[in-house]
Amino acid sequence: MVNLNPIRMNSWDSSSVGIWFKDSLGDPTQVTIEGDRLTYPQLVCQYVGVSLDDDEYFTILHTQVNDSNGKLMILSDALNKHIPAEKLSAINKLFQKGLSPNRMVAFLEGHSLLPRLNDLSLNRRIRTVLIDILKTLQSTYSEGTLHHEYRRITTDLVKWIFNHVEPALEKVDFETGLPGYLWYGSATPSEKWFLTYLANFGFHLVIFNPCDETWPTLMLEIDEDHSYKFPKVASVPKSLPEEMPKIAGTVAFKATQEVNEIMHHENSGLYKPFQFKSYSTNSIRLKTTEDEAFLLAKERAMVRPHFDVTNGVVTIPVVFAKLMGIDRNRKRFWNNVHSLTERDDTHLIRQFPFTKEQKTNQLFHYRDALGANGLLDPEKMRNANWWTFEKLPIGTQTVIGETIAKHVENPILLRQGHESIEDLQLYAFAQSMILPDFIIRLLQTFDYPQYVPTIFLYNEENGPELSRSDANALCMMHLLGMDIIHVNPKGHQDIEKWIQEGTFDSHWMDDRSFDEPFKEPSVVQKIFKRFL
Repeated sequence: MVNLNPIRMNSWDSSSVGIWFKDSLGDPTQVTIEGDRLTYPQLVCQYVGVSLDDDEYFTILHTQVNDSNGKLMILSDALNKHIPAEKLSAINKLFQKGLSPNRMVAFLEGHSLLPRLNDLSLNRRIRTVLIDILKTLQSTYSEGTLHHEYRRITTDLVKWIFNHVEPALEKVDFETGLPGYLWYGSATPSEKWFLTYLANFGFHLVIFNPCDETWPTLMLEIDEDHSYKFPKVASVPKSLPEEMPKIAGTVAFKATQEVNEIMHHENSGLYKPFQFKSYSTNSIRLKTTEDEAFLLAKERAMVRPHFDVTNGVVTIPVVFAKLMGIDRNRKRFWNNVHSLTERDDTHLIRQFPFTKEQKTNQLFHYRDALGANGLLDPEKMRNANWWTFEKLPIGTQTVIGETIAKHVENPILLRQGHESIEDLQLYAFAQSMILPDFIIRLLQTFDYPQYVPTIFLYNEENGPELSRSDANALCMMHLLGMDIIHVNPKGHQDIEKWIQEGTFDSHWMDDRSFDEPFKEPSVVQKIFKRFL
């Protein structure tokens, strides 16, 4: 019989964890055997953040595993949830009794739903550690043992105790110590509680925590002394490669990475071209005067008020303004207009409608793209065979998918007639699946901190009207982070019947023009522009 008495290590060497595992019981000053009681050092630690080079980071991770001679095993993505049907049925029946943690474990043992090892002390430890875990888990829910998540976690714990703890204990050699487990990235509630069970039982745990999540500190009680911190924190964890990377960065490459981290971080203001191409976008409308609308549209996003880059999201302050009428000072007005429309990143719209109404029923595609929370899942959309933007870079596809989901969840379009909110959401989804080519072109050339693409609309009302599908496209452009300036020289309403009041600024100009076509820039202006 062996009674385990693990003692958390006071100090550890983050560079040689794997080597330490090969002989974790080799230090007689820390290991004592008194009768059947084994006191030994237990390592529970974490690596927070990531290094500047992904290959270097994963090389460090795999080096610890390879150096351990089989004593440190990667557990993330390797948990076995299999359980025989009869055992699962027996566990579910026990939940119906509303048992306390003590009685639950007693019943589990009585129905052979916990391992039975030859070592009675280890059997007792399996039970007592599980009772402590279930008591703590019970206290986190107001419904206690009746909460659905309590039941799911308890069931998962039983599965994993059979599939991972029992095999490890059956073949353990107590002269070399218990094995250790490495966990990479995020974890589900069940996984977090199982890792807590392993730590409380006496197994070693090494957590690689790229996003600096709080659960290792809260649940595994890993303090600062047992947390090695890399230079930066990841916003999204990369996939863990199965083997050590076979690529090594040169000295120059690593130096460049370090310089980039110092000079081009999120809030540095010194950004590399398309540094945030894989980031999500969040547009916020700036309330402006008519003069400010033209001035701000010519400014870089990063010098506008409220521009921000945080946790993988770029917040882009944008202009969405409508000019009702026209400036009495025509020279100033047209100079302002031409200063925008002659830019490469401005698209001029004079003919309406500029989009095509989508007539096909998209209900099946819409339902297919809903997540478990009932909202559109951008990832499900991007992976669907009906996704129309598959040729674009992944970062651009992600931004479009997230924008569609945001637009559909809370449309700024107005409901028409007896249209329900669900009808409106389906309409917004269907129309947003096909965007005009000029939007895609502008979006691909849009470097978020730099100059913001501008959509300039001049509605002379000399033909078909601005349509609802046009308005939907404007909503999408606004949410994608583009500037929109719309001029109706007659001072008539057009987008007002399609888009909610307060979504855009309305400016009443000091004159009306009922017969003023768009004025093209003069030849002199065009020649002058060529030399700017």
